[in-house]
Amino acid sequence: MKLIGIKYCGGCNPHIDRAKLVQEIGKLLPPEYILTTEPSSNPCYIGILICGCPTACVDKPDVRCLARKWIVVTGNSVDLDNAPEEALADIVVRKLKLSATSHDES
Repeated sequence: MKLIGIKYCGGCNPHIDRAKLVQEIGKLLPPEYILTTEPSSNPCYIGILICGCPTACVDKPDVRCLARKWIVVTGNSVDLDNAPEEALADIVVRKLKLSATSHDES
């Protein structure tokens, strides 16, 4: 089981449909990946910050400590690389799988 933490921004100025994006990510992931918004006493290996706009207001140290590694969606970009909204889920899933593979090898 690979637990993936999800942290949403406040949604005050969304350029993308954040909930739809997370649903699409969930559908594309193999069953051993589990998405959760529940905080844990132990940090997740990886988390996804889902920010509706480029401001990324939720990207703060107290959130960053909830996972060891983060994929950051800010509006129409993933980790500062621009992409159309319809490609975001595929990009995030590819990054999750790469991260999980490199983590398994270490």
